[in-house]
Amino acid sequence: MNAETYHKSVADYYDQEADSFESRANDNHVLKTLRGKFRAIVLEGDVENILEIGYGPGLDMVWFSEIARAKNVNGLDITPEFHKIVSKKVSEHPKMNPLLGGPEDCSSEFEADSIDTIYVFFGALNTCAELEKAVDSMSHVLKPGGKIVVTFVNKWYLFDILWNLVMLRPKNAFARLRKIWGGYSPTRFLPSKCYSSRQIHAVFKKHLDRKRRVGYCITHPAWYRHHWAPHRSLRSRLFFRLDSILQWTPFWNLGEYSLYVYGKPE
Repeated sequence: MNAETYHKSVADYYDQEADSFESRANDNHVLKTLRGKFRAIVLEGDVENILEIGYGPGLDMVWFSEIARAKNVNGLDITPEFHKIVSKKVSEHPKMNPLLGGPEDCSSEFEADSIDTIYVFFGALNTCAELEKAVDSMSHVLKPGGKIVVTFVNKWYLFDILWNLVMLRPKNAFARLRKIWGGYSPTRFLPSKCYSSRQIHAVFKKHLDRKRRVGYCITHPAWYRHHWAPHRSLRSRLFFRLDSILQWTPFWNLGEYSLYVYGKPE
């Protein structure tokens, strides 16, 4: 499957999800908590001319457009329905500039060295056909001194491996370790790629310097098991606290998501 055909299959998948995507995201306390943590990291630096890759229904584009120091909030998403949804929000949020396309299109949509911050939340690059091409294009438009804040769905999610083995589901246990992962849905297949920290760094280091790495949902239940740790419960708070401690150990990269901050040299 070539890149164009692959991206069309991903876009078709999310076209069917688009209408209910925002309400489901807002109803999930783990997703909301993670989103808040991701946003805080993006705000650690310049956010004047920013770009989101994979904006979905525009939750984060809207949020960043309301930040006073953000002048332009650009976005690229390959899903036509998401583009329609977010385009309708521009009248109330004129700083926003949602475009239809993927990360590989950065260099054709924006001038070189024109963006100070690029962010990618919740693993949008896991459904990118050519990661190296995407990173090259993003790096091209990033200003010297600018940063990319990017999250990935982890290849090595230890809890998921162990839980599925205990439940006698070995196929599910090792699904992310295969060349192609089918995504979260048990009924709909979304061809994706899960990467290790080494694989990610091998691609990004060709253009950028790594500044930070953070793991999420190492012990805290992932967003699709949010009912295991109810919102504001003692259990949820303890697991998030334990995760913050595990950041400083070799287990930091064994959770559901990992976040990386890469900077472009001055």
